[in-house]
Amino acid sequence: MKKIFTILTACVLLSLFATEAKAQIVKGEAFMGLNLSQIDGDKAYGYTHPGFHGGLGVLIPVYQKDYFNIDLSLEVAFNHRGAHQGKIYADTLSNGSVITGEYDVYMNYLEVPLMVYFSDKQISSLGLGVSYGRLVGLREYEHGKLTEVNINYKGDDRYKLDDWCFLADLKFRLHERLKLGLRYQYSLAPIRTRSFELVNGQPDPEWQNEPQYNNVITARLIYVFNEDRSQYIYDEYHFTGDNPKIHQKTINKQLKKLRKQQEKKAKKAGKN
Repeated sequence: MKKIFTILTACVLLSLFATEAKAQIVKGEAFMGLNLSQIDGDKAYGYTHPGFHGGLGVLIPVYQKDYFNIDLSLEVAFNHRGAHQGKIYADTLSNGSVITGEYDVYMNYLEVPLMVYFSDKQISSLGLGVSYGRLVGLREYEHGKLTEVNINYKGDDRYKLDDWCFLADLKFRLHERLKLGLRYQYSLAPIRTRSFELVNGQPDPEWQNEPQYNNVITARLIYVFNEDRSQYIYDEYHFTGDNPKIHQKTINKQLKKLRKQQEKKAKKAGKN
């Protein structure tokens, strides 16, 4: 938990160095969504494990020019991840136990993602960053039975409690302050190293000391608080004619045209 508070403190300090403070608005976010996850390296394939994603965040503006924005984002999120494989066979071993190939892992993480977002016209945003996650809950099932692997398990094939991930994120405005987000997340280091056995109990020569990684796709809804609507460019001028910036540009063009006409008349009058 100390690492989480260290990251939070660092991000607060970064916000103090943001330029043009009086022109900036720090925005809050609340989000909720669905994870589709898998664990690479566990012999179970596909994004078949659904999980809850939710939390709160803050957006700190660091650069703005015209309708292009760069924001620093800090979130605190709960993420449920894991892996799933259904029954694929049924074999009875010599000791009478039945193996089916079923496999399930349930992992709960408390995460702190740190992102940089590049926004165009406040309609779409691309985000890149990293996150630190702390494993706070774990259950593993093999062949439909609970294994001994959990948070307190100390074996060589235990899961690491810390997970650093790379993040890539796209956000699109749906309506006013409501956005749709699509996020991809992948572990930067193995969360576990494991060796597998064949059905007869012998070591599998192709799957020894296999590194495993979290691999997650997230779809989420995001609601933004304290957002300056005047910066958006739905371009309301085309619909209502009341966009002051567009009006000012039109006025400036007309004044420039008028000045040129007056200069031409003055030149003709001087010649005469």
